[in-house]
Amino acid sequence: MPFGDMVKSRKSLLSAGMIAGASLLLAVPAAPAFAEGGETITVELNGAETVSDACRATFVVRNGLSTAIDELGLEIVVFDEKGGVSDMTALNLGAMPSGKTRVLRFRVAKRGCDGVSSLLINDVRACKGEGLDPAVCLSRLKTSSRIDIGLGL
Repeated sequence: MPFGDMVKSRKSLLSAGMIAGASLLLAVPAAPAFAEGGETITVELNGAETVSDACRATFVVRNGLSTAIDELGLEIVVFDEKGGVSDMTALNLGAMPSGKTRVLRFRVAKRGCDGVSSLLINDVRACKGEGLDPAVCLSRLKTSSRIDIGLGL
């Protein structure tokens, strides 16, 4: 094959490859874009009570994202009155439609609530939904507490 024909053939292959690559990019659905700072998952520690020598916490959770969360799970660390780690637990918050607020109760410590100084959302264990993964959900979390026990990230 003459050199000129080889160059034309390589250019044709390159052009065909670029067109095929571009069409693949167009076929992949885009993940939802979350407005910077606007869309959040809020977790509020709303109450806590001692039940059978364990601390049961009440959380108010709101999905402020524009997409539904199919599954949300958090890892919680419990700090005692001296600031030491006393317990770790996993919370399964389940599915949450976009805009949904849910009140949930969980046993978070194997001690009375008077021995708990704060809770920490240590990690997002699960976050499933369109364009969601644990890292995205962690970046969208906002916490607050209405009681003396703190809640932080």
